[in-house]
Amino acid sequence: MTDIHRGWSSTPWELRAHLAVPMFHKPRVPYTRLPNNLQHVHVWIPAQYAPREPQSKEPLPSWLPPPDTLWIIYIHGGAWRDPLETADDLVPTLESLSPALFASREAPVAFASISYSLSAYPQHSTHPSSPSDPSRNATHPRHLLDVLTAISHLQRTAGFGSNYILAGHSCGATLAFQAVVNPARWGTDMDRATIEAPQTVLGLNGLYDMPKMVTDPGHGYSQYRELYRQFTSSAFGPDEHVWRAISPVYMENWAEEWPEGRHVFVVQSRGDTLVPFSQAEALEASLLKSGGRRLRVQLLEGRGDHYDIVKQGKFFAEILTRSIDVSGL
Repeated sequence: MTDIHRGWSSTPWELRAHLAVPMFHKPRVPYTRLPNNLQHVHVWIPAQYAPREPQSKEPLPSWLPPPDTLWIIYIHGGAWRDPLETADDLVPTLESLSPALFASREAPVAFASISYSLSAYPQHSTHPSSPSDPSRNATHPRHLLDVLTAISHLQRTAGFGSNYILAGHSCGATLAFQAVVNPARWGTDMDRATIEAPQTVLGLNGLYDMPKMVTDPGHGYSQYRELYRQFTSSAFGPDEHVWRAISPVYMENWAEEWPEGRHVFVVQSRGDTLVPFSQAEALEASLLKSGGRRLRVQLLEGRGDHYDIVKQGKFFAEILTRSIDVSGL
């Protein structure tokens, strides 16, 4: 058995019958040979797609969804450092999915949620980071390298290629748009995590212009400038040139960086008290300016506050269903 499949096959499938669409869950699948505490991915697939073993209610641990499966891959938020935002943030959305989504499709749909190394947060009120914990002392490009390694691992294991939608919330949306561009711009070790880019990306209440957020976030957000500076410096260091280089709005040629791109859904709530709507508008303008004729960009208004879209799940489930329909995957 190869190293690629060993981690997958050593993790059993577990039935989650309480979901509106009962699913099998494969928790904490490692995506690197010597993972730290956060380098793993959760996988779910509706039970209707999985074979049952005669002596068990679950499929064999080695079972893989077929290659024509559409994957939804999610990247959680938390300002690159919050330990309370995790890969489990996708669960409320899974609980809100309509059975009609799966009844209308011939090919299966699978879901994955990536856990990745976080930046230091020693001031956290309940879960302060320790300097000795490698999973919570990451700096750029470690967060992104983890995300790319996770996607690459899933692609090599399950063989779905570019047949997936990449979605992210908050800094997870930043990571999603960073993940689809030319990896050479992110520096060392990126050749170890080469991926087939998706055609569709979905960003939820995302952070797309870090210099702007820190220096001039706009009316109603100036009280958070020091907070923005703290978590940006923690993730990317103090150099403001780096902040600009990692910000999706400053990509000069999206068509060249992401030639596979066909659909983008930028979702932002006007009721978001942590991220201004102007962040989404700036990303939309950047994508429309240089994305080329084949890239369709939709700016959609979300609901509620910053975390509501993932903590409540219903609206995210609706957006996911819409993105699947529009993308034609």
